[in-house]
Amino acid sequence: MGNPGLYLGYDPGGGGAHGVAAINGKQATCGMVPTAEDAINWFIQHCASCEPSAFGIDTLTLWSTGPAGWRPADRALRAAYPAVAASVTAPNSLYGAMPINGVAVALALRNNFKMLKVTETHPKVLYFGLAHAEYDFTEHRDRMVAWFFNLANLQVCEVATEHAWDALLSAFAARQWNTGQWEIDLHQLPNDDGERLIFPPNLESHYAWPENIKRAPQQQEQKRVRTTPKQSGRWKIAVERLERAGHHVVAQQLAEYRNARNERAGWDAWLKSNFPSLWSLVEE
Repeated sequence: MGNPGLYLGYDPGGGGAHGVAAINGKQATCGMVPTAEDAINWFIQHCASCEPSAFGIDTLTLWSTGPAGWRPADRALRAAYPAVAASVTAPNSLYGAMPINGVAVALALRNNFKMLKVTETHPKVLYFGLAHAEYDFTEHRDRMVAWFFNLANLQVCEVATEHAWDALLSAFAARQWNTGQWEIDLHQLPNDDGERLIFPPNLESHYAWPENIKRAPQQQEQKRVRTTPKQSGRWKIAVERLERAGHHVVAQQLAEYRNARNERAGWDAWLKSNFPSLWSLVEE
């Protein structure tokens, strides 16, 4: 039987940016490791002789065969939280670090812990929904860290990176789901005609959410005005999309370039010139 106080969280990245976290009772720990294999070993080490109850993971745990891979959960989140809709990216546009590493680690942990429950998470939208504030770890690290530990009623630990923070919030979501504090499962939203929802083999999962949000059909997503870097917060949207696509080093360079110059414009030309193949992620 699983330890009811042990929960894991994972933010699968690329380029050495894999966020890992564990919550055990009132204790929390988190960090960042180089690879998915390191993440698996980190989780197993922190479980020791205890079997974890649930695992929160910031990536796809369910696939759709519909247009652009959009899933009912994605459409519902974008409709419910339009201010951060750009954080919910079309699944088919994600780079491999997220969908591949995420499912790989989840399957490896399920092999070790047969009763492990898995829930998908989305820390950026989740933070906005719970805190009613913009996600900006670079600018508001101390505020976001203090907010989390107060919300989760945990002893404070060191949170050095955004990826570690995302992993912590993912572990918290797993705890809330497993203890019945959150009862909404976005994976239970019905699919539209023309799409099929597919779980990875041997990986039943949920999508725990703190409040009920409405189903949004494909037509609503297709009619939505795209949020592009030409609107307000252009550079932040660009950094966020690069991060979610696994280009953490470029995202950091872009943020540093923009912040160092406090430029309202110019960062886009820098990105196009130095990383032309990545501009489509931002322009989309």
